[in-house]
Amino acid sequence: MTQKEYKQLQYNYVHCAGTGCKRSGECMRHTAYKAFVESTRQSCNTTNPSVITGSQPCPLFDLERQETYAWGITNIYDNIRVADLHRARQEVKSIFGSKTYYDVKLQRRPITEAEQKEIRQALTEMGYDGKAIEFDRYEQQNPVFMRMYRKK
Repeated sequence: MTQKEYKQLQYNYVHCAGTGCKRSGECMRHTAYKAFVESTRQSCNTTNPSVITGSQPCPLFDLERQETYAWGITNIYDNIRVADLHRARQEVKSIFGSKTYYDVKLQRRPITEAEQKEIRQALTEMGYDGKAIEFDRYEQQNPVFMRMYRKK
């Protein structure tokens, strides 16, 4: 994790020193802790070392992984017949809700992989090729960094 990425973490994100944990190498909380040690930040929230024993599944484990997020939905309607356009928009809007739909449309909020799958499924059920659906752009990112968008 770079220092630029570290600065994007929510201030209250819980860090873990990973002492005695076998999975610390794949845990985002431990990666954040290592970045904290290298930063100029004076303090951070940390886990209680007695809870992280390594012998049980860690209740705070946060897998360090990448997910593909999509931004923008203007292109998903390109191959929809005019007669179906209103229904297609309603189907997509029902996945997000009205406010979030417009945030997604204006690219103020990303679309998760699960939401992309739901959109493709909804359009497939309408008789379109859901696999051919393309969003405006894509970004690989750790879900931890994207949580700030999802809470809006």
